[in-house]
Amino acid sequence: MEKLLELKNISKSYAGITVLDNIGVELEKGEVLCLVGENGAGKSTMIKIMAGVIAPDRGGSITVFGSSYDRLYPRQAKNLGIATIYQDIDLVDNLTVADNIFLGSELRKKNGFIDTKMQEKNSDELFRRLKISKIKGEMMLSDLSTAQKQCVQIVRALKDEAKVLILDEPTASLGEEETRILLDMVVTLAKNGIGIIYISHYIDELFKVGSRLLILKDGRMVDIKKTSETNAEEVIHAMIGRDKVSFYSRKYFPPGEGILEIRNFSQKKTVHDISFTVRQGEVFGLGGLVGAGRTELVRMIYGCDKNRYGKVVLNGKDITPENPKDAIKKGIFMIFEDRKRDGLFSLRSVKENITISTNEKKEFIDLKKETRIVGNSVKTFGIKSSGQETEVVNLSGGNQQKTLIARCVLDPGTVYIFDEPTKGVDIGAKEEIYKHMLDLAKEGKYIIIISSDMPELISISDRIGIMREGRLVDIVQAKDTTEGELMRKYLGF
Repeated sequence: MEKLLELKNISKSYAGITVLDNIGVELEKGEVLCLVGENGAGKSTMIKIMAGVIAPDRGGSITVFGSSYDRLYPRQAKNLGIATIYQDIDLVDNLTVADNIFLGSELRKKNGFIDTKMQEKNSDELFRRLKISKIKGEMMLSDLSTAQKQCVQIVRALKDEAKVLILDEPTASLGEEETRILLDMVVTLAKNGIGIIYISHYIDELFKVGSRLLILKDGRMVDIKKTSETNAEEVIHAMIGRDKVSFYSRKYFPPGEGILEIRNFSQKKTVHDISFTVRQGEVFGLGGLVGAGRTELVRMIYGCDKNRYGKVVLNGKDITPENPKDAIKKGIFMIFEDRKRDGLFSLRSVKENITISTNEKKEFIDLKKETRIVGNSVKTFGIKSSGQETEVVNLSGGNQQKTLIARCVLDPGTVYIFDEPTKGVDIGAKEEIYKHMLDLAKEGKYIIIISSDMPELISISDRIGIMREGRLVDIVQAKDTTEGELMRKYLGF
């Protein structure tokens, strides 16, 4: 068969941490190559390299239709015939389907005006070729379902004569019928000779559309198999196979008598009537695949996002926050997944980042006392910097995260929510962060942690709530579960 794309010796590291290690794979005409791996396995990095969004480390090559490159750039990848469709819809609702398909490359009449009729005609022809009869070029995009919008994104790529199509979690927010429509389209595209790279956490989808499965774990290529020569059990085992010694070993202690209740939290499309309890001194984990609704849930609990129904009740008292400022006032603190966007003031000093919450309550600031308090925090949390006045942007990821935690514990809080607290930090910093979380639990605080790292979730939590498609489907004892069991529950397998 004709080879469309080939990666040779592709690696990528960030700040000394390897996220892709010596990947080599080929994509042939009419093939659906599925990328499989748990969160953090390297799938997203791999497709960003193919799409030209990021550059691989030196030493590898990307061959497209016989021509080799050290790296690609986004426009170059597009011109070569590589199109990437991400999970988020990148279209304009108040334009027609045809206008979206031709956006940026409009067809024009001799007088310079857009030829609306010709764009609609050409769009309809593209849909006809793919046997899609319910979408017309003249329709408003806002009238389409999510699956139909995904189809429009794909058609827009095909209009540009894409020969390689990368689909990143295309069904993550789709219902059963919408998923079927999209999978049928993928099969049709492959039959028409398009090479497809397909990412999905839903194992059954991969066996419906895939030709081969490339299994990634911790940035390395574990195996590559034909779908006809393997099964879901083997794939899951390859995805999560890991030695027990890589788990963090913690001490367990009996919970206190207090109870934190999370009652009936819902958000349209993303979170559906979730309730659970956290015991005093307990670390309650929330696990699930990307898109399961974990972050959306805790953002509502913290008061970041609109909450119509949910209640946060501590020992019988309603402490539901109206907003983050109210949450802090009521003793609820949150460490966000995106610390740079939502947590830190990057161009401010370590001192300011640690004390900003406590200083906000004061009319006057005792500078000597502030310096002493920050010095104690830096020592306690092992924050490495050239001094208290160092801008946080110049710290490592682990030290940025410890600065955030130091800020939270400076105020006497009761509930602490950690969303991916060790994302992007090294092993040493991870263990220090775990220690501080457990110190809070020992003091009788209520801890909720979200983590996509299953060994982390199992080793740090007392219990784990399993989320899938916006619902809390199970709660398990962390000590009694395994990565394989968690993955099966994540997938509904």
